[in-house]
Amino acid sequence: MLKLTVYLLRFLNLCYYHLFALLDKFSSSSNWTEELSRYFSTSPEKIVQAYQQKRPVAAKLWLKKQRQQINQIFSFYSETDYWVYRQTYFNRNKIFLDIALALGLNSGVRFCEYGGGVGPVTHWLIDKFPRWQYQIIDLDCPALKFCRWRFRGKSNVSFKIVTSLNPPLNGTFDVITCKQVLEHVPNPLAIVRQLVKHLNPGGWLFLDYVNHPGRENLSRSARERRQVLGFLGVQLRPIFSIDPNKSDEGYGLYIKKL
Repeated sequence: MLKLTVYLLRFLNLCYYHLFALLDKFSSSSNWTEELSRYFSTSPEKIVQAYQQKRPVAAKLWLKKQRQQINQIFSFYSETDYWVYRQTYFNRNKIFLDIALALGLNSGVRFCEYGGGVGPVTHWLIDKFPRWQYQIIDLDCPALKFCRWRFRGKSNVSFKIVTSLNPPLNGTFDVITCKQVLEHVPNPLAIVRQLVKHLNPGGWLFLDYVNHPGRENLSRSARERRQVLGFLGVQLRPIFSIDPNKSDEGYGLYIKKL
């Protein structure tokens, strides 16, 4: 029953996204440009121009910049603020009904968005579940700086900065998301081990894991992918497990056994 419910909610997520993506084409304004225009103190029109100008520059950087070592990754994501534009745009029409279900059914009060960037999941959830405590973890980069601004005045949102290969998790959480992260890091297994360790019994872990070695995947993360997914299948109860043999990013939902 739980799997069927989550599947339906995922379907509604997609319907909502594609409907509003279509409506975007017929609208003269968009919330993502308005928010960024306030942050960068410029007009929505200039936000669109900046995004279009930064995209090819970031694409070249993506291809030529080494990201195999942690210091190279820090340098890469700090070199351009393109990801502020990209993540805000990419998540502009997303809703997270499946994650809302986890918060609604869970009696806990701590949520972690690991590798959160601009904090899209927290941004959608926080007004619906204002009693929960939210923590966003990421590199000290322009996306996280925007995220701090985005949640200014929200006393129930805290931040942790990644400074090494050791994930900076403390305490335990009732729901954790780790989206569009594992394929970009050199130590996915170490991260997942810590996520499982810091997940409360009965807690929910949402993640994905792109399988495009040489593109999204770092070579090191690609090599560990099968081991990571095997570890999750043993340590947690899979509701939706990611198939290591498939090339798409998959959808993973795992619950920690009581």
